Amino acid sequence: MAAGDYIIGVRDTIGALAAATHVGLAPSTVVSNPIPPSAGVGGPMGRVVKYKELAVTIYGNDLAELLALVGAAAADVVVPTFGLDGAAETITIVGVYFDEVVQDFEFPAPDAGGKVPQFAIRGRANWADGDTFADVLTAA
Repeated sequence: MAAGDYIIGVRDTIGALAAATHVGLAPSTVVSNPIPPSAGVGGPMGRVVKYKELAVTIYGNDLAELLALVGAAAADVVVPTFGLDGAAETITIVGVYFDEVVQDFEFPAPDAGGKVPQFAIRGRANWADGDTFADVLTAA
């Protein structure tokens, strides 16, 4: 994951994904040139958000299980996770379409020890006109 991404530990299964261990979230926007303020209106200039994205990466130990989601219809991803002091919490990401198998893992040299890398797939949440991040990503 890149700097600024969020990694969330999975408390239980994510739908049919029994081997999922972590979920990564990477929100981003593309912002256009500034909009000049209206005549006679002070304050900072506005900007137009042209594109919003929420990339979702699911890490797991079973490649076949993860690959079953690649190319499947967009669906909500409900992540059971840990809240404050270990309390149960759920994060829901609306309309995620998985279209990428993540392959940028560094494997340890033979007999060097270390952790075995996990498998991962990445997708993006679908946005409707007027959606905000709060519409696409909720926690309870």
